Amino acid sequence: MTLSQKCLLLFILISPWVAAEESLGDLDLDLDSLMAMDVQVTSAMKRTQSAFETASSIYVLTKEQITRSGATSVPEALKMVPGLAVRQLDNNQWAISSRGVASRFSAKLLVMIDGQSLYTPKFAAVYWETLNVPLYDIERIEIIRGQGGLLWGSNANNGVINIITKNSIDTRGLYADVSSGSQLNIDTNLRYGGDIGNNGSFRVYGHVKDGQKSSKGIEMEPADFSEQQSAGTRFDFTPNDQWSGLIQGDITQSTLGQNYRGVVDDSNRNISFTDSLDRTDSRIMARLDNRISPSANQMLQTSWLKQSGSQTYLQEDFQSFDIDYQMNFLYQDLQFDWGLNYRYNSISFADSTFVQSDGGFESLHQYGGLAQAQYKIVADKLDLIVGVKVDHNDLTGWENQPLARLVWKPLNNQVLWASVSKSVRVPSLLEFNDNFLIDGQRVEEVSPITTGIPEIDRYYIRTYLNGNDSVKSEKSVSYEMGYRLSDTTWALDLSVYHTDTDDVAVIQVNPNIEQFLPIFAMLQAGQIDSAIQALTTTSINFDLVSNAELTTEGADIVLSWQPLDSFNAELGYSYNTFDYDLEDNTFPAIGFDSTSRQIFAKADIHFFEQHNIFAALRVENSNAYQTDSYTALDLTWNWAFQPNWTAAIMGKNLFAGSHIEYGNHGETYTRSNYIDESVTFKITAKF
Repeated sequence: MTLSQKCLLLFILISPWVAAEESLGDLDLDLDSLMAMDVQVTSAMKRTQSAFETASSIYVLTKEQITRSGATSVPEALKMVPGLAVRQLDNNQWAISSRGVASRFSAKLLVMIDGQSLYTPKFAAVYWETLNVPLYDIERIEIIRGQGGLLWGSNANNGVINIITKNSIDTRGLYADVSSGSQLNIDTNLRYGGDIGNNGSFRVYGHVKDGQKSSKGIEMEPADFSEQQSAGTRFDFTPNDQWSGLIQGDITQSTLGQNYRGVVDDSNRNISFTDSLDRTDSRIMARLDNRISPSANQMLQTSWLKQSGSQTYLQEDFQSFDIDYQMNFLYQDLQFDWGLNYRYNSISFADSTFVQSDGGFESLHQYGGLAQAQYKIVADKLDLIVGVKVDHNDLTGWENQPLARLVWKPLNNQVLWASVSKSVRVPSLLEFNDNFLIDGQRVEEVSPITTGIPEIDRYYIRTYLNGNDSVKSEKSVSYEMGYRLSDTTWALDLSVYHTDTDDVAVIQVNPNIEQFLPIFAMLQAGQIDSAIQALTTTSINFDLVSNAELTTEGADIVLSWQPLDSFNAELGYSYNTFDYDLEDNTFPAIGFDSTSRQIFAKADIHFFEQHNIFAALRVENSNAYQTDSYTALDLTWNWAFQPNWTAAIMGKNLFAGSHIEYGNHGETYTRSNYIDESVTFKITAKF
């Protein structure tokens, strides 16, 4: 009997002796909360407002959808979001983006937990495999498709994902779950929460996961096992009607097996190899909210983030400290928001066999401010929103991101909105500062002539991808429009966009032909051994330059339908195109001209009081990932067999068979495996 089977058996055996005190709240239907269009959101305006009236392409993943879907991680939950590109590389790695081509290191999507940024300036992406947020404590996930630079700063060009966790007053009591399945030995969570006097509450939680590796790899044996332990806590305080605050923090230790790619020997070839990654991720955040008057509020938030990673060829240590202040006030028909922010980044990234840094950056400072005004041109009918974010960074200096929006409500159940905005992506340190050894170029592939000598023609010349401290910020101008309609039993959300981006970083080939002229002279003189030796000192450079233009455009449409309290469904379609305008002798760094189409269908059905089925179907059709189109169904059956106990069976990637979701293997580190169908069994208890 395996460890996971023993834990499940223990969990089942103790259940009859536990007194049932209250029903499972997560299985109670709430019509309003199920209609995502009616929920309150904060990410789009940095203050609470109705998602229905938000002038941006926002989608809210509710706690009910997350719980009932059987998702076991945040990336899995994000698969349910129409318009979000979510591709699984293996059992650990993910590529996620919005309105663009996703890669493992997508740099234009800002990810936050309760407003705390996970942005790292080294590579400007997210380690999705070590992002551990207890799904049962998530209130909702707000996803903005499109730019969010006005409020959240640089690198939110393609979208913002803000994970909102529950107030600890809503998580009092004991929660426990344990899961096991065909690709999961064990995944177990334990949380306890309670009151602190009459004005506060808390929760503490822990998590242990032992995941199996994939069953089938591409050219290599899969090694994507996972061992993960985490612990965290949150405290909330509300001493009076004017003040409230929270403190939260957690730490996650991960050991992850992965297949990599890199140039690690004298062959100059980018070879695949297997290694494991040890990472420790820690974060602390504190927030203080103050209601100054019935028409004014202020907020102060400070946070610390530390990420340490250790593997054979890379050692990294990153820390950041953030402080944000914001004030919102209302004066007659004008609502005004302003804020200030400062971030300190400490970066230690040891040189490795195939990555060297030449810029000497060990710390970076960012600071700036924002101002945003919403004016009611016609009361309850027409609003104008204008604002600008101005901030400074050590790499490209001052940047500005203005925005203008119009919101028109012709009827109470209809909203039409339009916006024009500019967003900025500051280059990462990898693009600005580092040099990579990449797959060598064969002489016969780059030389205009061949010698007929195999040792010469088939020799792989050492090849570098060089960062460039002249790389500019990418500047995008987006034009968006949207329409929402909410009726008694159904709702429609439509958005279209067109974005033009200048100064896009691409790769320019610099073969440096002059270095080969002495070698040709040696060959003509019959000095073949000398020519072969001379080749070992040559190199070809691929340099990052900012001279490309990029056009992306597309649309998202979501139709929600709830004819009965016991049934709701959602149908979505997304279309996106990605089109480069390149100068000669250049090619894109990530992604290429491509078109992506998605169809989503979800159904949430309750029957016999204690039973629920949640189904999510997605059809992926894209030529951006060098894979075949695929259709996958995630199906979960939840059964509340006792008032405090729930069992669930989750089937993932059903009908898709063993398939590849990501085939862009030219990217460093990226080596995907086949994604398989899986079945997981889960038991949950709440007291």
